[in-house]
Amino acid sequence: MSDSNVVVIAEQLQGQLQGITFELIGAARALASKLGVGVSVYLLGDTISGHCQKIITMGADIVYVVDDPQLSEYTTLTYRRAVLAVLEVICDPPPIILMGATTIGRDLAPRIASYLETGMTADTTELDIGDYEHTSKTDPAKAGLFKNILYAIRPTFGESLKARILGPWKHPQMATTRVGVMQALPEDTSRTGIVIPVPVIFQESDFRTKVIRTVRDMSTTVNLVDAKVIISAGAGLATAEGFRLVEDLASIFKDAVVGASRKAVDKGWISSAHQVGQTGKTVRPDLYIALGISGAIQHRVGMQNARTIIAVNKDPDAPIFKYAHYGIVADLYQVVPLLKKEFRRMTTDYLH
Repeated sequence: MSDSNVVVIAEQLQGQLQGITFELIGAARALASKLGVGVSVYLLGDTISGHCQKIITMGADIVYVVDDPQLSEYTTLTYRRAVLAVLEVICDPPPIILMGATTIGRDLAPRIASYLETGMTADTTELDIGDYEHTSKTDPAKAGLFKNILYAIRPTFGESLKARILGPWKHPQMATTRVGVMQALPEDTSRTGIVIPVPVIFQESDFRTKVIRTVRDMSTTVNLVDAKVIISAGAGLATAEGFRLVEDLASIFKDAVVGASRKAVDKGWISSAHQVGQTGKTVRPDLYIALGISGAIQHRVGMQNARTIIAVNKDPDAPIFKYAHYGIVADLYQVVPLLKKEFRRMTTDYLH
């Protein structure tokens, strides 16, 4: 069979779909509309067929599901084989394959790209479709006008510039995207789609590595990506004890999470699991409160898509005031108790 749709390789953990899957489907739909095609999703795992309808309601047209006990735990080679099984079914490679820039995505995507002998752009923050005209005196064979090329865009030079990376000579075009930067579509329960089960035949070489035991310490898990309210702090706290004040403010919100800038993490005041920014997590909460954070580009890229940003900083020239919705120039130790008092009076969706 033939399938020219934009492809998303779904990600699940312990049988639960991860949010990056829905973000990627949203991005794929935007690309597919420009190409005049649909969206296909490859769902891999053990006892995960029940998620197919959810994937369709979130924007997929076709779901190829590889449901096998050997996929109960992620290993590079077994999941690679599962993806190849789908690619063999559709015969011709799809135009575009998207994956998350997660631990799994960063491991699996290069394996798929290598097998397909194509390029891959990692850690993208924007995706688009456009034409590209290439002129080359050194390699005239590559010159020409290329239509409907994937523009994979990612920050470079310490987030100060954006690089547009194209690969018009290879197919499929592949990219991984940062968690939290793409927008999932609203669920549409009226949508219908096609589910295609795909069998997989593993080879002995696929089991060169085995998962003996998986230990997940959920007590140390910080779910910044899905948080609706994030209270972050930076070097302006001056001491590690300052995070007690941050935690106190977070306590008045329902399910709020404490975040941090890289400087605060580098000083050892809080663990890296709380870090927001280029080398931390990219977040999109309803409310982001930045306390004592200057707002350098490395931090901004991780939280600039928050619905509402409130910044508190003593420096009136702090970069964060340029993109905060509300700014308070003052000592955070004087402001936070006042914020806590006022937020307690409010009856918004943010509060208990």
